[in-house]
Amino acid sequence: MTNSAADTECKNFEGGRSVEFGNFKLLDLRGTWREMGRQYGALASGALRGMYARAIEEKLLNGGGKSRETIEAAAKEFHSNYPYKLKEVLTGISETGGLEFGKILLLNAVEVLVADELWSQAYCSGIAVWGEYSSGSLIYGRNYDYLHWFRELGEYLTIAIFHPADGSLAVATIGYPGEIYVTTGINERGIFLELNNGEPSGGALQYRNRVPAVAELFMFLLDSPDLDQLESFFHSTRSNFAYVVGAADDQTSRCFEWPVFDVKRRLSVRRPGLMVATNHFTEPSWGLPKPDDEKFFRTRERRQNLLNLAEHFKGSIDAARMKKILDTRIEDLGATTDSTVYQVIAEPRSMTLSLKIPEMTEWTDVPIGNFL
Repeated sequence: MTNSAADTECKNFEGGRSVEFGNFKLLDLRGTWREMGRQYGALASGALRGMYARAIEEKLLNGGGKSRETIEAAAKEFHSNYPYKLKEVLTGISETGGLEFGKILLLNAVEVLVADELWSQAYCSGIAVWGEYSSGSLIYGRNYDYLHWFRELGEYLTIAIFHPADGSLAVATIGYPGEIYVTTGINERGIFLELNNGEPSGGALQYRNRVPAVAELFMFLLDSPDLDQLESFFHSTRSNFAYVVGAADDQTSRCFEWPVFDVKRRLSVRRPGLMVATNHFTEPSWGLPKPDDEKFFRTRERRQNLLNLAEHFKGSIDAARMKKILDTRIEDLGATTDSTVYQVIAEPRSMTLSLKIPEMTEWTDVPIGNFL
């Protein structure tokens, strides 16, 4: 059952506002980057404090055995190469969010701080359908996979919409409170993208002296009115880690395989109208073998399952069908696992997002175009 929730609560602070859609909070932020950070902090102060208590104190420090000195150093390092405008957001959050700056940095880096625990975990899946595969316009579905206990943080999942005063495009990000970067996002021109781990093909090498790719993706959306512009940014930017990034507008989807040493747009498309991205590179010009599924979180199995489902429902896939596809677990020949902590469906033409946290919420539709 899909819940198309109306706003049940609206709060305002210094030109920004928060709106509730079912279990999900949407922050509508406007102004300079510092001003948007202040709005974010005030409007999400409860979520920020709750997220800090649950994720940092309970899971990392008390339950995870990590030392405060170690995680603080890692969070500062992650922040150090950030673009200045995103640093301004984090500073603004610390001014009004009820947590000191160092704790805001820990929230911003919380997923980085647990990355060493992710071996053998499933690392995201994405599927886009259009043309002969869709019953109408392009539909893009993605599973965001991480450590299973992140599902417990689902009540804090936040949509943050930034309307910068500097003339950049408005961008909506989806993630946990205090994370100022993009793993799933869409801009006002309907350019949607989602990031998957690419380690099975791109290796585990990472560069700590580069701007984090997740921050770069935020910059890409701010400046990309179309997919061609977005692609130019990929070809001009080195990643700090290996990723697979799916992107789409309302007409088509592209996939960028982005290791630290190069980037390639996937061109060997055998099924026009269908793009599936998991965690390995499938562009044959890399000359890479297929990764071992047992070692690399069943990336090939999840990809093949989504391809099979798309073929089975070819021509009939709309938003409702995509929800059923993402609801199909890997044991039932789908791609969703116990590591799927939230799910997103984007319809760029109608500028609608649908969100779900498995075992916690039903699908909730958000008319993102009303805010971008």
